[in-house]
Amino acid sequence: MLTRLGLTVSAGAALVAGGATAASANPQAPRAEFGRTDLGAAFAGTGIAVEKSVEGLAPVVKSFKYHPLAATPVDPLNNGARIQPGDFKPVGTQAVTSPVTNRGQVGDLPLVGQALGVLPGN
Repeated sequence: MLTRLGLTVSAGAALVAGGATAASANPQAPRAEFGRTDLGAAFAGTGIAVEKSVEGLAPVVKSFKYHPLAATPVDPLNNGARIQPGDFKPVGTQAVTSPVTNRGQVGDLPLVGQALGVLPGN
């Protein structure tokens, strides 16, 4: 029984060694060759990649809530001061702070919200 086991192990080792010898007989890997580079296709592919990336990211950027306490009772920016100097119209801070305190999203800001309009999505 042990003799049979020894012969089996020896035969298996011989097969493994033979395979390793055959694998090392051809050590050079095939060389990669590049064809002509098509710059137009490269730029078109890059444009498509950027477009698809922006398409998925645009709704996240537009609805990003930069002021997490907005529209809550503990919002520290939800205050205002108003003054009426002489006979002029009253001037207050609510016009400036209201876009920030209403929802607190990037799209609510006066100039930034308009600039985000060029991005695709909602």
